[in-house]
Amino acid sequence: MSVSKRASESLSLTCPMFGAFSQTLNKMYNADTNPNGALNLGVAHNDLLQQKVFEKAKACLQLTPNDLNYGPSEGTQELRQLMKDFFTRHFHPYYPMNWTDIFVHTGAGASINQLFLSIGDPGDYCLIPTPFYGAFEYDVSVHTGIHILPVNLHKELQDMSIDPDQLESYYQGATSEGKKVTSMLITNPENPLAKCYSKKDIETILAFADRHHIHVVFDEIYALSTYSQFLDEKTEDPFVSVLSLPYKELIDPALVHVIYGLSKDFAVNGFRVGYVVNQFNGPLKQALRRSSAFSYLSTITDRLLCNMFSDTKWIDEYLLENRQALAASYTRTTEFLKSEGIDYIAAQAGPFLLVDIRNKLVSATSESDDLLWAKMLDGGVYLAKGSVFYIGQPGFFRLTFALPWDELHKGLTRFIKALQ
Repeated sequence: MSVSKRASESLSLTCPMFGAFSQTLNKMYNADTNPNGALNLGVAHNDLLQQKVFEKAKACLQLTPNDLNYGPSEGTQELRQLMKDFFTRHFHPYYPMNWTDIFVHTGAGASINQLFLSIGDPGDYCLIPTPFYGAFEYDVSVHTGIHILPVNLHKELQDMSIDPDQLESYYQGATSEGKKVTSMLITNPENPLAKCYSKKDIETILAFADRHHIHVVFDEIYALSTYSQFLDEKTEDPFVSVLSLPYKELIDPALVHVIYGLSKDFAVNGFRVGYVVNQFNGPLKQALRRSSAFSYLSTITDRLLCNMFSDTKWIDEYLLENRQALAASYTRTTEFLKSEGIDYIAAQAGPFLLVDIRNKLVSATSESDDLLWAKMLDGGVYLAKGSVFYIGQPGFFRLTFALPWDELHKGLTRFIKALQ
């Protein structure tokens, strides 16, 4: 055998999201190499304030002689202190945070992988409500040996409410089949539904996890990209962080973990910055500290982030402006879709929404779904197939709208043309 059993198991994993995206690589638009390629309305990126972020990052990029040396693998105390202050301002933690509660990694995917290496064992199962971000197939399972167990907890696709009886039924069914469930992964705000879980549903999840003593991980990477409160001034920000709840009253607090990153709310995908937040699990913190050397943020990036997040006025003003820009782009996009008779699921957060074009399928089959997706790609626009998010019904596609209007309008026009 040329590789280890662990590597062989990781290589045997499938990820429909990456599989689908790999088919697009030589077809995507590039101003220099492929000017006639497909416009990218499928990847979850936010280009609305890209120039603003670029200018700020450029101003914060500094290099000192000390940056040539090793820094702390889990992030400098300065950065973790600044992030503690950031989380305190925007996530409103019920229990006061300490900078030692935060561990820095090279992206939220790396944070998830590092966390699961320390909270699960090979052969364990992780419950994930469908639909969910397709790359969790790799984030959770590569080198960990942990299996994903998709569970459908929503009565309807657009309904985010959790049915506790259904959740318990899935758990008991898995247990009866000999599957050891040791964790649960929740994305809030949700991807691809672009909606938030209610406080009641989060409490339901916590009570369930406590009853069975399983870890519950909240991926809150879209936390500060909510915008529905700007569409209707009578509504409040729909996002509730688990950190803002008195969760000690509902669960052993050592079982509660939060993932965050800068790729979405701050539109810096390429910086690769992710965080694990845990307040009450001492042994886990020791394990994360030991393994952090394998997901080591560079001293240059650490310093850049310190400079950026020390400017709290810029950070807070940017977040407000970004939400307003998302609301405006969502409004223009949905008005366009309505004018073309395209259904969609109303969204609350993030740079995307789900379009419902089941009535455009030749038949309600995955084959028809694939053919329509390929037709869009050939027609010059890429959307993400709903199937890569474990949406069981064909005809749903995730559409990214957080783009400059000229580019977005061109992509939307190509999308409509491909449906004709």
